Amino acid sequence: MAYSQASISNLALGRIGARGQIVDVNDPSPNAVKVLSVWDAIFQEVLSERDWKFAKTRVPLQLSTVTPLYTWKFAWALPADFLRVTRPRRRQNETDLWCFNGYGGQGWYSQQDPPFFPYGWDYRVETLTSGWDLTVNPPIPWGTGTTPPTPFPSGKYALTNYGGWLCGPNNQPLPAAMTYIRLITDYSQLMPGFVNALAWRLAQELSIGVTEDKQKWEMCRDQYKESLNSAEAQNETMDTERDEDGSDAWVRAGRYADSYGWRY
Repeated sequence: MAYSQASISNLALGRIGARGQIVDVNDPSPNAVKVLSVWDAIFQEVLSERDWKFAKTRVPLQLSTVTPLYTWKFAWALPADFLRVTRPRRRQNETDLWCFNGYGGQGWYSQQDPPFFPYGWDYRVETLTSGWDLTVNPPIPWGTGTTPPTPFPSGKYALTNYGGWLCGPNNQPLPAAMTYIRLITDYSQLMPGFVNALAWRLAQELSIGVTEDKQKWEMCRDQYKESLNSAEAQNETMDTERDEDGSDAWVRAGRYADSYGWRY
């Protein structure tokens, strides 16, 4: 469904009994003004609540020509749509599988879906300010035919001691990568369960200003909590990897047999 700010806002307004609908959040109507004043904060809050699959992405990072003043050796610039790092996933078994510079077993994040790549490297997300906590540092040498990373004098960075010396395809330096929740601007990508939760949270925020009814605020608060759980269940149906919370073991059950005839 092609959701929009107006359609989601009208859903929220209807839940608290507000009169009339808005055509556009930029309308001068009182309800539109109230919605526009809180939309960005509420939308980003609900988007940060869970690892929504529609907002989850992974991208290679660019190594900056600046480095932190202390502790960390390298700073990888984060994309402009970065909202937060995804939460680490634990494996569903106790078998420790070796991966580069660390384990992908019990107590460690899934090696198929790490928040930070390469696996096992410590990192910290911080905002660096040009002129105080940055020092100039030459970038790592890049292969022939490649473009050096664009320097970022200030902004959000993933600070780490990994400098990009591992080799990828064609022996090119392998950049760090991040799996994160991005700020969505195309509302047609939103999942129905997420929209339901967003509408309840928006209704909660608008209830006092629009209706001056504290009971509606409390009702919306409770409904929002319940809707988050329902949306999370819907979100987990998109899991297919063994290391995700939604294991696909039941799909394979009894469909394979080994050389001894044992089915698994």
